[in-house]
Amino acid sequence: MTSEIVHRWYMPFLYITLASLVSVPAAIYFEHGMPLHPGTELGLGYGTHWVRRDDLLAALVPYLLNIGAVVWFFSENGSTRWAAFWASLVGFARIVAPVSLALMSDVAAPGARHFVDWGTLRYLLWFQDFEMLVLGVLLWTAFGRFVGSSEMAGAGAFAEA
Repeated sequence: MTSEIVHRWYMPFLYITLASLVSVPAAIYFEHGMPLHPGTELGLGYGTHWVRRDDLLAALVPYLLNIGAVVWFFSENGSTRWAAFWASLVGFARIVAPVSLALMSDVAAPGARHFVDWGTLRYLLWFQDFEMLVLGVLLWTAFGRFVGSSEMAGAGAFAEA
């Protein structure tokens, strides 16, 4: 019975939702531990909340938990494999989006060190986290609607035969 539950179509979406509920607070916890540098100390003209890009990327490591939905690619159920595909896309987007934001918004300070304006970027990252959680739940709902429709259509076809 337990392996039957694990191979249900909704499990990849449940995993990606639970992984988000764990990885986002963990990343925020690590982000609060990053040392802040004033812009004048770095030779940058403005801002008091600059962090090293590498520190930010290290704080985003808990997001790797989100790619665990790929495990359901090995399920024998076709609906579960499709659900794993969509949930994995959300998991990869959850990693790619913040890393891209960090890499695109970095500024090279003297000494070849790269910094990001944490005062601005943190709100973008946290809003993106919320958007990805909503996207995962939205895909879960839409996929459930289609799986439910196909199961009902299959039952009706057998009833008529």
